[in-house]
Amino acid sequence: MSVQEDPYTSVEAIRELANIDPDMAKMLKDGSAGALASMSFEAMVQMFRQHPPPSSPQLKTEWSRYIKMRDGHTHEIRVYKPDDLAEGPLVVLIYGGGFCMGHYSQFGPYSRAIASLYGATVVNISYRLAPEFKFPTAPNDVWDSITWLVEPENAKELGLNLNKGFVVGGMSAGANLSAVFAQQWVSSAKSPSIGGVWLNVPLLFVDEIVPDDQRELWISKEQNAEAIIINKEAMDFIHSSYNPDVTSPDFSPVNQQGAHTGLPPTLVQVCGQDPLRDDGLIYERILRKHGVKTKLDVYPGIPHAAPYFFPTLPVATTHNMDVLKGFGWLLGKEASEEQYQVALKTMTTPV
Repeated sequence: MSVQEDPYTSVEAIRELANIDPDMAKMLKDGSAGALASMSFEAMVQMFRQHPPPSSPQLKTEWSRYIKMRDGHTHEIRVYKPDDLAEGPLVVLIYGGGFCMGHYSQFGPYSRAIASLYGATVVNISYRLAPEFKFPTAPNDVWDSITWLVEPENAKELGLNLNKGFVVGGMSAGANLSAVFAQQWVSSAKSPSIGGVWLNVPLLFVDEIVPDDQRELWISKEQNAEAIIINKEAMDFIHSSYNPDVTSPDFSPVNQQGAHTGLPPTLVQVCGQDPLRDDGLIYERILRKHGVKTKLDVYPGIPHAAPYFFPTLPVATTHNMDVLKGFGWLLGKEASEEQYQVALKTMTTPV
């Protein structure tokens, strides 16, 4: 998207993105959206903690490994390989959950599809959760985990060929952590170079750090304050639990000195009824103006991460295909339409 083609440079155009999707409205009216549509975020966190995901089996193409963080804490990571176990690019996925809940298994369906389509090794990493582990534990864990993955002896053990690609991405809080990691990795001139970043419904701004020239367009926090899934109440709970220093580069990439220069191609995806919508729109615009190659997918009229929470929503199919093809763009690879359709059928909601 060029600057001239940006359709979201007026308050009016941005506001229209919150007009409810007709299929979403129907699901809410007939009750098919289920209990999540009326559940508070805090209740979701409690439900997740009361019913954690089961342990995953060790398989030929999919297994768990344990790695140590800087303070000695041990995390489980999940490795997904293509069927032929060939050496390929590395894709790191980071789950969402408002820094308060989440598990590597959330992205299992995506990980299997990406590994199969592109011959990649996909690794779903873990990080410690708030409120027990407040900021900056999560970004530290992400840094330590990915640093471990790309060390030559570990890359060899996992069958990685980092010359073929290195992509990092996540959803929501995971998108925040992906953006933070990518900016710090680039700013530190670390090797190997990151080839792409995927930011799905990212949290990137609070009022104190919104650029002055973008402030007029940062309206989604107020406009979608009463949205389902994530709303003002949820954001207050998240910030209270996570307790970040919002001026730190560990909280947002925009806080990094010399930010935005030299970043890899970045795919940004946002939902129209999401309080975080304009975080993604503004960040994509900033990157583009700094010469970063970007792709932007916008899904009007649906709440935060709706394709995950409401997988029968028709736009979820569009979204999931966009994700699959988007990773191809980030990796510089393509698959046939038939291969995309097969992968799409194997994908279910990763929450």
